[in-house]
Amino acid sequence: MTTDKPLGAGLIAFGIAGIYLTLQISVRTFNDDPGPQLFPILGFSLLILCGLGMLVVRHKPAGGAEDAGATGGFGRGAAMLGLMVLYSVGLWQVGFYIATPVMLYAFYHVIAGPRRRVWWRGATYAAAVTAAVHFVFGTFLNTLLPTGSLF
Repeated sequence: MTTDKPLGAGLIAFGIAGIYLTLQISVRTFNDDPGPQLFPILGFSLLILCGLGMLVVRHKPAGGAEDAGATGGFGRGAAMLGLMVLYSVGLWQVGFYIATPVMLYAFYHVIAGPRRRVWWRGATYAAAVTAAVHFVFGTFLNTLLPTGSLF
């Protein structure tokens, strides 16, 4: 039995509830500040998009060595949780411009798996996402990105 459809519906419901609760936040901000609602709304919108994708796309089990079942999924999940903790420490210590490309490459390394992993593709993704986040938040929205305490 596949759990894609119920999980997709759950993600959509969670995303809608999160957006509703986020819109209840009322904080005065400066004219050029996007405010505290921006990041949660973006995150919950991505959850809704992923949930819709899970409802629409039919899942075919790949099988083989790459599909390690619950144990492989648990290991990847634990690795992603550890990387998120390291990323938050990295943002605090060395700032956005050092921590983000390094951790994005590490995320790619975990997500791609051993057979699809290519070093230059990971480096390209890391550089492109870092540049896009800098452009959108640092330049377009004029938001201060973390600078770090060491540098």
